[in-house]
Amino acid sequence: MSIRSAFAKPLVHQPPGVHQPFRLAVVRMLRSAIAALPKSIQLSPRVSAFSRRLENADLWRTDVMAWRVFRARQMGMKVGDKCRLYSLNVASEAELVEIGDEVIVSGEVMFVTHDGAVFTALDKFPNVNGHYGRIRIGNRCFLGLRAIIMPGVELGENCVVAAGAVVMDSFAPNSVIAGNPAKYVCPTSIYLELKRHSPATIYNSEYPFPLKLPAELLVPRMTEVAFKRPRRRDADHPATPRPPMRAIS
Repeated sequence: MSIRSAFAKPLVHQPPGVHQPFRLAVVRMLRSAIAALPKSIQLSPRVSAFSRRLENADLWRTDVMAWRVFRARQMGMKVGDKCRLYSLNVASEAELVEIGDEVIVSGEVMFVTHDGAVFTALDKFPNVNGHYGRIRIGNRCFLGLRAIIMPGVELGENCVVAAGAVVMDSFAPNSVIAGNPAKYVCPTSIYLELKRHSPATIYNSEYPFPLKLPAELLVPRMTEVAFKRPRRRDADHPATPRPPMRAIS
């Protein structure tokens, strides 16, 4: 493989400055050299480990989304097909996390697979190693920004988890959940139907997901979209200002 051909691969989901074309060319030439070796040498532990490192380095410089899936599997997570991981935060036991197909994990989502509170009462838990829980995310789920998935949680297919939700219980398929602790809001089918007809949902054949819509197209379009109205209970009962807190003498 020539250096020019190594440069030719288009960047996918990669921020500027990380591509590093010269290093990418070196990585790909080394991968080509290993691929030309006899199978017996390729399967040796050292060469095999080095080959995985090169694959890791290639993805890091060309497709961060694919790199995160590759890295998650290296950590021990079970990750299905066509997943999009915008973050990769597991408290410690990645092998206890299972993600289905076509799942979107937004930025700063945290998977918590153990409860460390038991360590505050070691006299009641002699010789304790820890309290653990598996996590399973069904196919075609969406986990919103900074959601926290707690130990023992299983989400059925087509669940939508709102941003900032703390999911402490399992939920059936086709559930929209939100809050702390997260509670059932509505069926996913209703949520998606509302979004499908919303004026805030933009369709553009030149910039389909996951391409980012340029600001010169986004901003004028969004000026036509109204802000959310206050909820009736807020409008009928405006919050009264609290008196200033007194200093404790």
